[in-house]
Amino acid sequence: MKKFLLLLSIPAILISGGLKSSLLKSKKEQKPLMVLVTAEHCKYCAKMKRDTLSNSEVKENLKGFLFARVDKTSLDAQRYLPKTRYTPTVYFISKDFHVVNTVKGYLNAYDFNMWVDDTREKLGMGTLSHIAKTDTTSSYVKPEEDSIWFYDVASAIDFASQTGKQIMVFVGSTKSKWSKKMETTTLKDKKIMSKLDDFVWVKLNHGDKDAKEYGINPKYVPAVYFMRSDMSTIAIAKGYYKNKDFSKWIKYAKSKI
Repeated sequence: MKKFLLLLSIPAILISGGLKSSLLKSKKEQKPLMVLVTAEHCKYCAKMKRDTLSNSEVKENLKGFLFARVDKTSLDAQRYLPKTRYTPTVYFISKDFHVVNTVKGYLNAYDFNMWVDDTREKLGMGTLSHIAKTDTTSSYVKPEEDSIWFYDVASAIDFASQTGKQIMVFVGSTKSKWSKKMETTTLKDKKIMSKLDDFVWVKLNHGDKDAKEYGINPKYVPAVYFMRSDMSTIAIAKGYYKNKDFSKWIKYAKSKI
């Protein structure tokens, strides 16, 4: 198990601001805290609250947690939380003020519960029975700590429109060894990562229903879609590529922006 990131290094008695009561209550009651970070005019923050966090199975899975909501620009968020680049972001924080998991962007109920399960397991709370998957596609996307990836197209579009970046969608499958190989070699190369700094990274399961609405439905994986923030396609790199060949695709995609 990876070491948790230290959230606060100051005595709890010195904590002040909107998060104070929630953090101190967490320590006093020995319960973990879920913090939802939002921003003004963030439509997917509202969607996260309305559709995901209000889901009955999610609420059942979150029993035993305390809750707090803060604005990204607030002094409390800047003082007491890790730097938050985009919203919505959810931090799961232990009673000892350690960040256990960070969930970036909007997620549906099923995918969010996957993160709750992971958090419960790390905290020794035990996982609960919930949401049955409605399709037979094995999930390629798994909770990752300190990840650079988005896990849904909608949040990526929102972030890309805020930052002026384009979008790169990587589609993989548990049945494809080349998906994991490309993700763990080519896309982890520092030079490749630097060249892709102008893109928002999205990772999806092959057959993702929401992705199909945006024309992302490759026959084979891995497949990489380079797209503008309005989701018009720039280029599609089909198959596994080593660094040198994938660099050519990046160069080509940038030339079309």
